[in-house]
Amino acid sequence: MIYKNFFKYTALLLFIILSYTVFLKAENISNNRDSQLIKELYETWHNAVESSNIDGYINSLDKNITLIPPGGPVISGAENYREFLGPVFESATYKIQDGDYDIEVIGDIAIVRSRQTVYLTFKDNANKIQSEGALQDNITTSDYLDILKRQEDGSWKCLVHTWQLIPS
Repeated sequence: MIYKNFFKYTALLLFIILSYTVFLKAENISNNRDSQLIKELYETWHNAVESSNIDGYINSLDKNITLIPPGGPVISGAENYREFLGPVFESATYKIQDGDYDIEVIGDIAIVRSRQTVYLTFKDNANKIQSEGALQDNITTSDYLDILKRQEDGSWKCLVHTWQLIPS
């Protein structure tokens, strides 16, 4: 009788450990997939910035995007963001040097922290970007904080975009 109960409880314990291990591996695979999709989002987003592609940029954003630029007004909604980007891309070109991404996925929300350097070159004798809150210096390093939202198709888009300038 003792051996029967011992075997039953041992088998149950092994089943629980095995189930938990499978769950952790599945969660790890899911987080790795999400991290890869998020990194691909940033690659696409940065390509849009570097090619002054407003539609490509907006495609990286959730329709309910909120932009919180330091020193500028809060901008809500993709169409208002599009208006903000018009003078940004008309006045300058950009190159982005991105650092490592710290990605934390919590269900359908991801928090992404990164440090990036943006190189801005003014066009046609411009010396200022007319969109309030836009980067103005030729070289700007900032700590970015983005909140991403998983879309219905499983892709990720930016829901909140903000940064803090790092003094040079």
